[in-house]
Amino acid sequence: MMMSKVRAALLCYRYYAAVPLLLCLPGSWLYAMERLAVPVMLMKALTDVLIWYFITATAPHRLFYYYNLHVSRWFLFATFLITDLFIFRVLLWLTALTFPAPTN
Repeated sequence: MMMSKVRAALLCYRYYAAVPLLLCLPGSWLYAMERLAVPVMLMKALTDVLIWYFITATAPHRLFYYYNLHVSRWFLFATFLITDLFIFRVLLWLTALTFPAPTN
């Protein structure tokens, strides 16, 4: 039962993934320039909260599919946040491998 909820929540992330993934690019560039992981991750988490607010405020009727599968709004939000931060962290790791740390 729990696995079907996780799959439904990941389906929700896939539907709205374009904007968060596009917002990963400036964060990766900032990380490549300064190597500040914590502020960049906090910035990404705050943008995820704003994106989730716009999803629930502008199109709440689209979430009824997930509610009918007994997936709560908080579970959808938590999965959205965790998935996006995981993808962003992997992108930061790849950025660190690709671009050397700046030297002053």
